[in-house]
Amino acid sequence: AGGAGGTGSAAVGGGTRLNGFAAAPALVLAAGGGVLASVAWVALKVGGLSFGGGFVIIPLMQADAVHHYHWLTASRFLDAVALGQITPGPVVLTVAAVGYAAHGVGGALLGAAIAFTPSFVIVIAGAARFERLRGAAGARAFLAGAGPAAIGAIGGSVITLAGAVREPWQGVVLGGAAALVLLARRSVLSALLLGAVSGLAVALLGGPVPH
Repeated sequence: AGGAGGTGSAAVGGGTRLNGFAAAPALVLAAGGGVLASVAWVALKVGGLSFGGGFVIIPLMQADAVHHYHWLTASRFLDAVALGQITPGPVVLTVAAVGYAAHGVGGALLGAAIAFTPSFVIVIAGAARFERLRGAAGARAFLAGAGPAAIGAIGGSVITLAGAVREPWQGVVLGGAAALVLLARRSVLSALLLGAVSGLAVALLGGPVPH
């Protein structure tokens, strides 16, 4: 009986923490409304659909942030993606940058919190069932198919991001970064640093920098 009571208390405590975590973005959303509701919707899609890697939701996020809501230009969105790639948690940093463009610091915090919410809820609510899922044939089949699908989505995101390259020097840097990663087998961080240094040099020299 004592063991059952302890388990019940733990479940109640876990439920309270889960409800509190889920309620925090709702409080921010209620305080802002309007644009923040749109930020929340975009961030929820990002957090719920970024299976297999953050790049899989880049086309979706770009369509919302650039083409639908016009919070960012294509070039600025490309900057947001690059910003995410040089930090831990790239998807969250990118959606935070999108939220900031939409509604300042409040939008950034809301976007980051809601982007994390689906994974936290799934882990907290379903932790006890993960072992059973690992042994399920349906779950294994889903995972086997999700990998190639994620690779295809990432390939598609490369095309949409490359479309934001406007200046000739950006094309040269893009080619150099691709050679650095694919041929020289250097890290992605090296390619990002190459792009950052090149862009800074062009700006300091008074060259064309997209906005």
